[in-house]
Amino acid sequence: MALPQQLVGAEETGLLGVRYLKRFWTQVLARRNGIFMESTEKDWRFDNLLLNGLGLPLEETIQYVGQQAPSFLEFEQWILAKHNGQLDPLQVDRLNSLFSGQPYPAAVLRSLQELDQEPDVLSAEDFAFWEKNGYVIVRGAIAREQARATEVAVWEALGMHPQEPATWYQKPIGKGIMMDFYHHPTLRANRQSTRIRKAFAQLWQTPDLWTTTDRTSFNPPETADLPFQGPHLHWDMRLEPPFRFGTQGLLYLCDTPAEQGAFCCVPGFHRTLETWLANLPAGTDPRQVNLNAQAVPIAAEAGDFIIWHHFLPHGSSPNRGTYPRIVQYLNMYPVDFKENMAWR
Repeated sequence: MALPQQLVGAEETGLLGVRYLKRFWTQVLARRNGIFMESTEKDWRFDNLLLNGLGLPLEETIQYVGQQAPSFLEFEQWILAKHNGQLDPLQVDRLNSLFSGQPYPAAVLRSLQELDQEPDVLSAEDFAFWEKNGYVIVRGAIAREQARATEVAVWEALGMHPQEPATWYQKPIGKGIMMDFYHHPTLRANRQSTRIRKAFAQLWQTPDLWTTTDRTSFNPPETADLPFQGPHLHWDMRLEPPFRFGTQGLLYLCDTPAEQGAFCCVPGFHRTLETWLANLPAGTDPRQVNLNAQAVPIAAEAGDFIIWHHFLPHGSSPNRGTYPRIVQYLNMYPVDFKENMAWR
């Protein structure tokens, strides 16, 4: 298709009535055609708010537009298909309010107030643990039955069978242990968990949060032919100042003992990251420093949710159990969250 002659305004809409969406589509097509457009922190933030508000994964969406070069109508129809033909009107209203600089409408404010009035999920003891260790476990974030339903959906998506270990290794999962599996109804339901939303609201001190649409993960027991693929300890943030508070999270979909490829992190590193970086020898790549001896696997049960401070080095661990580790990644952040644009 022909590239639009100029970048459209954020106010232009189409079939879905979502502001900024056409501008985003134009930007992706421009990059596809080799037209450089400098990205600002505001662009980065608006792109993420748009996609998360519409329940769209960043990589999947960029790949679709970049590879298929759809018309704007085709792009909107693709989005609708991901939602069974119906967008959440409250999310559309939230997005349009932000992109137009207008206050939220009454219905959006009511939904945020309802979450604010929910009983606290994290106790004083949980907060003390968070301050010391940089992570917290939300027990029973979803019901075990819901976790099981999501696990079953993962098995079905992979075409594998929990009682037939040979099927766990017959084909690639995706990128290592990460699956491009985002839109199943059980995954969406988990993202709406009141307990998860309330826990994030307590940590961020606001109910006005945006939910990411992240991958699921399937980490089978390692074998001689398929050793642990990672991800090993790493950060998903820039390691240059200014350093800003941020969170990450994952939901266990099956009981996960420590030896079953459990999530691992270096507890307490959020309190020392900046000093540690400043004291590294000149020329040291912090991402290549081996911190494995300090890492701790975090065991939990199906339906438990782990939130960690994004300053913590974290990753998966080798699965030396007898059953896969199956999780859903999920994070929340406020509209004014800022990220350092320089990667190091």
